[in-house]
Amino acid sequence: MKSLNEALEVLLSAVTPVQEAESLPLTDCLGRVLAQELTSPIDVPAYDNSQMDGYAGVAVEMNNALEPMPISQRIAAGHPGTALQPGTVARIFTGAPIPPGANAVIMQEQAQSLPDGRVKFTEPATPGQNIRPRAGDLHVGQVMLEKGRRLSAADIGLAASVGLSHAPVFRRLKVAVFSSGDELRQPGESLGFGQIYDSNRRMIIALAAGLGAQVLDMGCIPDQLQQTRDRIESAATQCDLLLTCGGVSVGEEDHIKTAIASLGSLDLWKVSIKPGKPFAFGRVGAATFMGMPGNPVAAWVTFCLLIRPYLLAASGGKIAVPRRYRLPAGFDWPRPDGRQEYLRAWVDASGRLQIHERQNSSVLSSVTECMGLVEIPPSTPIRMGETVGFIPYTELS
Repeated sequence: MKSLNEALEVLLSAVTPVQEAESLPLTDCLGRVLAQELTSPIDVPAYDNSQMDGYAGVAVEMNNALEPMPISQRIAAGHPGTALQPGTVARIFTGAPIPPGANAVIMQEQAQSLPDGRVKFTEPATPGQNIRPRAGDLHVGQVMLEKGRRLSAADIGLAASVGLSHAPVFRRLKVAVFSSGDELRQPGESLGFGQIYDSNRRMIIALAAGLGAQVLDMGCIPDQLQQTRDRIESAATQCDLLLTCGGVSVGEEDHIKTAIASLGSLDLWKVSIKPGKPFAFGRVGAATFMGMPGNPVAAWVTFCLLIRPYLLAASGGKIAVPRRYRLPAGFDWPRPDGRQEYLRAWVDASGRLQIHERQNSSVLSSVTECMGLVEIPPSTPIRMGETVGFIPYTELS
């Protein structure tokens, strides 16, 4: 069997990242991958400005004033003031430019405004206090977002903060998702005896779309070899990546394996993880094929740990290795498997990890009711209180 790292090495060595790029409005860039680095054309902020509502003045004058100080001007955001008159302060509001000559802002909560237009301060000032300096966030020419970065909402806000309206992004990877099997019925249909709902396809579609892919729902293929072959061949001409769950074992009705092998190449692996041992990898024309196990938790785990890194790399993005956090186990795991195990778990109020009582790979509710995956090394028993690796779901999205 291949270890997880060995399987990932093979997959990532086969990646040919997309090269085509397009310029899109920032509002359409969430989750897209930057095709070139973005640098700031301006300083942010472009001028020294007040961090809060208050009074701008010279720190030494405000500290040494024996009498309340006169207010010589009022400066609101978007309205530059004039040079500060000696011995006076300016009433200033959050975001407003600091007037020339001033070097500190005392917040209004530390001031007493008097009816005669003067103000008395209850706390001393220090130079630079409550002032956001020019270029304190970004300076002209600074690289703010690197090529290959998957854009978040904050990234989009950062690009907008320097005046950019568009960003260059790689085209979306085209991913075809199939299900197969005469026993499958679609949600909304009635079930007969021996039939189940087609849940995996919708789950995989959602996972791929969440990573920015352009997903083509290829529907459910009946257990007929020629139909399976025709639909896979057609999808391979339209897509970069073909994904299926199940259908690649040695059963007489598992036609996907035969179809892929006849149309291109297929390599069946046993990956040393639990859940998720069976995995298929191959090619049909220019398209890559990956087959996940049929059990829903096994499909979800193999997508997150194997297909996700491949999809991100093929989309032109950087390989993001999920961070593992070391946390104490609130459980015993006395009979470990010989494979690396991934247990569905959550963090309790005491900061300990608790595992779901049902770890069977058919129990999809064990994923939805938890916060992440506990990583158990092969053949390693765990006792309560020992630290183990924990991968939050946020690292897999």
